[in-house]
Amino acid sequence: MTADIFSFPARPAGEPVCMRRVAAVGDIVVFCLNAVIGLWAAWPVAVVDDDGVVLGVTSRAGKMFGVDRMNCSPQVLAFRAADHDPEAFAALRWRTWMDQGDALIAFAEIARPANV
Repeated sequence: MTADIFSFPARPAGEPVCMRRVAAVGDIVVFCLNAVIGLWAAWPVAVVDDDGVVLGVTSRAGKMFGVDRMNCSPQVLAFRAADHDPEAFAALRWRTWMDQGDALIAFAEIARPANV
């Protein structure tokens, strides 16, 4: 067995590591629940890993489910709570759509302006 060693350039000393978090607890993810009928649903984020990747979502009854076990599509849409009107954002939890585009429109309609 052989292996090749690759040298990657190091980050310059003192330069901060900048990484945008994908999601946080309290945000909402929209994913496909049923590919046959194209059912997309919004679920509140319960758990994320250190990189902000969603691991679990919360049901209406308070149970946590692994998002990877429920999703029937490789695409997951994440929406940050801080970027949306709080009451309208909470009202979209567990809502369903027959098309992911309709979900995008619903969240776009309640988005806060970027400079607020």
